[in-house]
Amino acid sequence: MTPLKSMEDNFKAIRGYLALDSQAPLPQQTILSMDLLIWNCSGAGNKKFKLSMRDLVQIHKPDLVILMETKVEFKAMGLFFNGIGFITSAHVDPIGRSGGIWMIWNANIANVRVVEASS
Repeated sequence: MTPLKSMEDNFKAIRGYLALDSQAPLPQQTILSMDLLIWNCSGAGNKKFKLSMRDLVQIHKPDLVILMETKVEFKAMGLFFNGIGFITSAHVDPIGRSGGIWMIWNANIANVRVVEASS
C-alpha cells in the first residue's frame, strides 16, 4: 500500500497547479467545497437519461458532472447541457457504441484544466 502524501508534498503539488514558485506562500482564502456528480450512465441521450439528469442537477446542484459509458457522441447532447447550466466540457467520444466519458461544468463556478484525454 502506498503511504499517504505528507502535507508538504500536498503544498508542493498545489503550488505546481497554481504555477507558483516553490517558496511562494499559498494564497490565503476560504476553501470552498465543490459538489461533484459522477455517474456510470450506461448510455446517454435518450429521454429517460435527460429526465434523470435534469432531476439530479436540480436536486444536487453539482458544480462538475462526469458521465461514463455514454455510448453516444457528445455533440448530440451539447445544447441539452447548456440548457441545464453547464457551458464548458471536455470529452472522449465512444468508439462505436462502447465507452465515452464526458466532463461538464460551468466555467463561472469551477476552473478545470484537462491535462490529457484519450480513448
